[in-house]
Amino acid sequence: MQKNYYQVLGVDPRASSGTITAAYERAKAKLAESGLDDPDTLALLRDAWETLTDPGDRAAYDESLAEPEPPIRLGAAGPRPPAMPSEEPLVMHESESSSFRDRPSFKIGVVVGVVLLALLILPLLFKKEAKAPASTVATSPTGATSTITSSTAVLGENPPPAASPAKYPETGARTAEQVFAEVSPSVVKVVASNESGLPFSTGSGVVTGRGVVITNCHVVIKGVDISVRSGKDSYPATIALADETYDLCQLNVSGLNAPAVEVGSMQYVRTGQKVIAIGAPQGLELTISEGIVSSLRETRLGNLIQTTAPISKGSSGGGLFNISGQLIGITTFQARTGQNLNFAVPADWIAKMEPREGPGPSLE
Repeated sequence: MQKNYYQVLGVDPRASSGTITAAYERAKAKLAESGLDDPDTLALLRDAWETLTDPGDRAAYDESLAEPEPPIRLGAAGPRPPAMPSEEPLVMHESESSSFRDRPSFKIGVVVGVVLLALLILPLLFKKEAKAPASTVATSPTGATSTITSSTAVLGENPPPAASPAKYPETGARTAEQVFAEVSPSVVKVVASNESGLPFSTGSGVVTGRGVVITNCHVVIKGVDISVRSGKDSYPATIALADETYDLCQLNVSGLNAPAVEVGSMQYVRTGQKVIAIGAPQGLELTISEGIVSSLRETRLGNLIQTTAPISKGSSGGGLFNISGQLIGITTFQARTGQNLNFAVPADWIAKMEPREGPGPSLE
């Protein structure tokens, strides 16, 4: 059986990031002392270290270690219902028809039917004419009057049902191309560097105000130097607010003059709704992908948005937009097992941010 990342580094699944980093350094040193040129092992050690020290990636990896549920057998047929017995068509011969109409019971039935029909029709003939619908006189701001007819004044009619609230804000649906053209100037690349000035974490961010960028904390929280790239320009940034519980960090970016996005609301997010993700997966800036909201997953912090819009490492902190071009989520993590199991924290959480430490959002 192939070793998992904890076994590769020789650490307990509950080990802290510091313990995991120390184990990684020891493993590298031991490999160097052996004198073996083994790039595959070195790559495996680095992949294990990067995954287990990234809160979002680690949560997704831990979930992948769980025992998978039994597969659902598609197309399995249940027991077939018993076949209905065939019936012979009922045919009345001419002789039988004649004799039937001549029977006394048939004649009595006709008389009874006529009487019942008369009892039903007579009340309708003598029914009084219903009163005309009541009218209301309305006065406009200019002093003109108009007559409004009440739809509930007609006898026997129920009032029309009240209009249901709109499921989506009435800002107009757009194509993916139109949404991208509108919001892409507000999506940036975020780079965190160590003390030596070497980049060690790359993610995405969304402009929500003048010189303000929202990204995931796990992208920048360990960075000594943070920069934001928009187009061909790069700007220095600092962490103004870190809410690790929501895995959201607010960056203040000096010199950035990109437009702010319109932040939507979870009350308009529905399963099956078309969505668009924009970010920098694998460092590839302004990458767009389409999908739907595949589910709203209830967690200890509230609902997370599950989407089929493809994301990858580097998409963390990017924007998830509805077809009206509104920001409805910040793409945060994905499940490594399965297909297109991607998750975003609601954009509503941005307004609720506060300085907090602790575990970030997960499916537990």
